[in-house]
Amino acid sequence: MNGLQQVIYDASRVLLWPVLIAALACLLWVLIEFGFFLYEFYLRFRYRDLDALEARTLRARRAFQDGKPRTAYRYLQENNYSIVVARFLFDLIRNYQTERLAAKPLKLLQEYEFYTVKRLERTRILVRLGPMLGLMGTLIPLSPALIGLASGNTTQLAENLTTAFSVTVLGLLIGGIAFVISIVRDRMYAQDVSDMEYLLELLEGGAERLQSGRRRNKKGTWEADPVVEYEAAVEDADKTVAIPVLLETPREPLIPFASGDGGEAPVAAEPAVAASPAAPIQPAATIVDPLAEAEPPAVTPAPAAGEAPPLTFDDPAMDWRRDEDPFADLGPVDPKPPAGGASAPGAGAPPTRR
Repeated sequence: MNGLQQVIYDASRVLLWPVLIAALACLLWVLIEFGFFLYEFYLRFRYRDLDALEARTLRARRAFQDGKPRTAYRYLQENNYSIVVARFLFDLIRNYQTERLAAKPLKLLQEYEFYTVKRLERTRILVRLGPMLGLMGTLIPLSPALIGLASGNTTQLAENLTTAFSVTVLGLLIGGIAFVISIVRDRMYAQDVSDMEYLLELLEGGAERLQSGRRRNKKGTWEADPVVEYEAAVEDADKTVAIPVLLETPREPLIPFASGDGGEAPVAAEPAVAASPAAPIQPAATIVDPLAEAEPPAVTPAPAAGEAPPLTFDDPAMDWRRDEDPFADLGPVDPKPPAGGASAPGAGAPPTRR
């Protein structure tokens, strides 16, 4: 090795002991954090109750309104299921006793949000620092191990490989424990911040309970729902439009249609009159209802007072003009194609307007 390589080798050898000491310190650190985590998890699992938090806060609010602050402080101090919430309530009570600033509770809430982030930084650093120290503790002993292998010194090779693999396992253990603590604490501290926001809203917010809804009274029975009142809008009869409707449904379709078997469907008629089988089939445009001349014209009754006149088929608004029909130039429907494969009459010729 030249001089530069020897300097790098000596520097890496010097870093071996600091890396080993740092790995042991991180292991001790993560074990302490794991003990605190178990304690916090036990307190939350054993004593956290959202209904109890709400009841204590409402009693503290009532005590403040009645001029009994010591009683209110006692109720607030009972919410000790979390270290973060307990510290927040301690600073909140101290503000009520000394400074009494109206904006201080909200600022305390923001400060404790940063406090939870600070506590999470401890284990988040260990998540990255543990594997990094393990990797450094693995690579540094490999150089003397390879030198021992080249010189045939198996004792030096075995000692350095043992150190390298041991530090690797230690670093992975530190990172794994710190990762689990960070994930669970993130959820726990987010819930603590939510509880503190709810506590401040109940303590310094609006009404204690909603005016609507149902709840049990002291006898254990459900209270009746409150009467919902509202202001009725003024009805304007002139702006109300009556929708006209037909007095009776027509007995036949307004437009002839073709049946599914290729023939023209006959127009619906009364059961007493039967269609003649010998009568030739006429195009759709020339079909005439035989009952139209026999029946007297329908008399439309006069509309009642205050009602709009109903629409009839003689109304100009119901007139179907050929200029407005996009299919008028196509002519009648040809139910069956001509025999022999011949084209239909008029096929290929430009449509003529009739």
